[in-house]
Amino acid sequence: MADKDKLTYWELRAVRNEQKAHNQANDKVDVITNAYLRSQDYLTNQVDNIYKRYFGDGQFAEEQIKDILNTTVSPSELVTLQALAKNISDLQSKKQVVDYLSALAAKGRITRLEEIKAKAYISVKRAANIELKESTDLYTQVIQEAWNQATAEGIIGDVTKDVQLYEKGYAPELDKTNRTIKIVNPNTGKTITKVKAIPDKEIKTFKQLSDSYVKEALNQRWQGKNYSNRIWNNTDALADKLDELFTTQSMSGMSEYDMARAIEKEFGTGIYNAKRLIRTEANYFHNQTKLDGWKAHKVKEYQLVAVLDNRTSQICRKKDGQVFLVKDAKCDGAEGNYPPFHVFCRTVAVIHFANSPYTGTRTANNPNTKTAFQLKQNKTYQDWEEIVNQSK
Repeated sequence: MADKDKLTYWELRAVRNEQKAHNQANDKVDVITNAYLRSQDYLTNQVDNIYKRYFGDGQFAEEQIKDILNTTVSPSELVTLQALAKNISDLQSKKQVVDYLSALAAKGRITRLEEIKAKAYISVKRAANIELKESTDLYTQVIQEAWNQATAEGIIGDVTKDVQLYEKGYAPELDKTNRTIKIVNPNTGKTITKVKAIPDKEIKTFKQLSDSYVKEALNQRWQGKNYSNRIWNNTDALADKLDELFTTQSMSGMSEYDMARAIEKEFGTGIYNAKRLIRTEANYFHNQTKLDGWKAHKVKEYQLVAVLDNRTSQICRKKDGQVFLVKDAKCDGAEGNYPPFHVFCRTVAVIHFANSPYTGTRTANNPNTKTAFQLKQNKTYQDWEEIVNQSK
């Protein structure tokens, strides 16, 4: 029989584990951001060299700049470009770069403008390579931990059935002859259920997920794409934006400083897209793996728990506290009943102990008083908002 503290602990742990996945994503975001910034610095320095060497004080007409940018670079520059791509390990990104350089080499001559465009493309794909590696490592870890959590919750769900029977006044009776335990209604004498009195083997560790499950989960398409497709698409878009910067017209109308700021702006957008992607996908993998685990352990219901603060979206405010059947779970953005419901979504699905007398509490923050307080698990965002407004 489980006690109140254990049930409260596990219900709270479901929320804390999602926060752990969020924190792990933050660590990866730092690594990915640094990769983008390194690519940005490299490209900015390359462009600065062109400005300093060929444009001087910038007093050149567009036709003069066009002539400069159309000059042929040394064939050795192609070797330099190939060396830049050497450390790209992701097969898709590597193929894209190889195809790009092959098309460039086939032209017979490479202009200075084509060279800087190629450096922009390769620097972006180098960042994409690191983003993909760090994301894959994170999601693999999140999937395993979420499965362990779902397994534990499934076991606890079985335990709560016995707890609820006992709380209703039903009493266990031991039948030593048949080595069974009967749960009996003392008012009617009717046997509610029977359990064989054979001790379970000690569970020392949860079973590791198979490589095939993890691979299948990582390749799963969500809203038409998987995370690697989104990384490639995002970095392709960044490369296209940079390509548009490096034209005769743009470079004749921009100072060295303005060009550096323009490069910074485009990489800033790329970093934002990477942050948005990894945090949203981490939430998706965390919740989706728990859903698979719950199905495997025949968990019946789940409840939505939104983070209680002023940043909570209108979508998640309305969904907070709602209970659904596991078999009906559907991840479909705001139209679905299973998180994530939007980008940067922080709502988590937790196992719902139907009719459990142990509701427990969760920690909520009051932005007006800068303090934390305990809120019953069955309270919703609207209840939190009412309490916070009363403290003004």
